[in-house]
Amino acid sequence: MPNLIPDWFPWMRPAGRLIWSCALLVIGLGIAFYLSKRPKPNRPATWAECMAGAVGVFGLMTLGYAVIPHEFITFSDKYLQWDTTHFVFRSGQSIIGGIEFPFDVNQQAVRDIVTTGIYVAMVAVNLILFAEWQKRGQEDATATAEEKPRVSRFGRPLRRVRQPVTVGTTNGGSGGES
Repeated sequence: MPNLIPDWFPWMRPAGRLIWSCALLVIGLGIAFYLSKRPKPNRPATWAECMAGAVGVFGLMTLGYAVIPHEFITFSDKYLQWDTTHFVFRSGQSIIGGIEFPFDVNQQAVRDIVTTGIYVAMVAVNLILFAEWQKRGQEDATATAEEKPRVSRFGRPLRRVRQPVTVGTTNGGSGGES
């Protein structure tokens, strides 16, 4: 299969599958957020709609929780060559302000921290999307309060709204001319 990623930067071709999976995830999340902003239909969902939604959610979760972390680990191991022999900080090394670092941090630990960050970000996006999906179709309380029809003191809806009377207007006459 040809690699369709351009060779603008030296790291782009080796990160091709990571870039494509991130792009697919962003497109899928965009579609999901768009669908969560649409009003909820009045009819119940059909079997086919439910199955399409389930396949879409499964695909997004597979991308976010399996493919992207795996591809990042593969990219950092194979291309970046982050392993246990290269250290970011050594035990006893003086860092910012003369503070000595208490333990060793190698590049593989940084890779694992980034991978954990991917999982945390995906959980946050999941929770936000779940909340948006549950709120779909609900109107704001202020909008519904303003749109309620006025009722009489007997509880019946009013048919017409009275126009406010301004000072200086007449009752449709000749305007005070004699």
